[in-house]
Amino acid sequence: MSPREKTFPEIVDDYIREKQATGSRFDKAARVLARITDIQNEIDHGLPRLSASLLQRWAGKTPWENDTNRSHRISVLRGLSVYMSRLGYEAVAVPARFVPLKDYAYTPYIFSEAELGLLLSTADRLCVKGISGRSNLVFPLVLRFLIGCGLRITETLNIQKNDVDLETGSVVLLHTKNGKQRIVPMAPSLVLRCRQYRADSHGTRGFAAAPWFLPNKDGRPYSSGTLYCFFRQVLRVAGISHGGRGKGPRLHDLRHTFAVRLLNKWVQEGKNLTTALPYLAIYMGHEGLKASEHYLRLTARMFPDLVKAVEKKYGWVIPEGYHE
Repeated sequence: MSPREKTFPEIVDDYIREKQATGSRFDKAARVLARITDIQNEIDHGLPRLSASLLQRWAGKTPWENDTNRSHRISVLRGLSVYMSRLGYEAVAVPARFVPLKDYAYTPYIFSEAELGLLLSTADRLCVKGISGRSNLVFPLVLRFLIGCGLRITETLNIQKNDVDLETGSVVLLHTKNGKQRIVPMAPSLVLRCRQYRADSHGTRGFAAAPWFLPNKDGRPYSSGTLYCFFRQVLRVAGISHGGRGKGPRLHDLRHTFAVRLLNKWVQEGKNLTTALPYLAIYMGHEGLKASEHYLRLTARMFPDLVKAVEKKYGWVIPEGYHE
């Protein structure tokens, strides 16, 4: 069959298979492509083309979405357009930056060393008092993974037993945001905590038969919403104020804090940030350097005594970052 004889849905299916064959999970994008396919069928009746009319319809802003969500949605269509053009199909070019984005409208809350210690001691104290059988063991350990390794909450909750190597002190992350598997080292204190957790968990309901390292009493991963509720309780008891919906601190801010603390440590050690930033991006599972450069800005704000040293050597990395 000639490529030109394929229908648009068939082309989309081929594109999804190609992305997944390269190691990308592509689950969310596949769902977006299903919506694009439905609209294309209305406009172009499944013919093997990506038309300007489809782009115009898809790129329109809906009343319920912000610019960031819209840009992500359009980026899926852009990827398909590049794929179709490469194979010789008729496909309109989707601009690289269809929607101008602001650089991180939300300013993360960066916890101090004292606040991190207070969070952990409060979590331990709350769980000694008793929340529920499994959560008493799981919740304090989840916070330690977020603080000590800079993981995303979904990555942490989806860790399986076989992913944790307590001999080498490392954890393999298979269920990640961008589909990029990576290996993360653990501090010796976290390794000891994991060993104690494993020993304490053997007799608890849901642990023995579950493949997950941090399962609930039913042997399944906790939801991120459940951990967020616990985090809010810890904040309240610890006396760390919350600014309300959309203000934070958020659970994800523990990941931001990890990156800023690490950059601060590297600067103090005199490391070359030109070569260090790509390592940070890979460690954090970022698709590019943008997020890592954002952490440099946060580091400069949090540790003003380091600004001159950083700006002198690495100001080119974030040219506007220190004078905002």
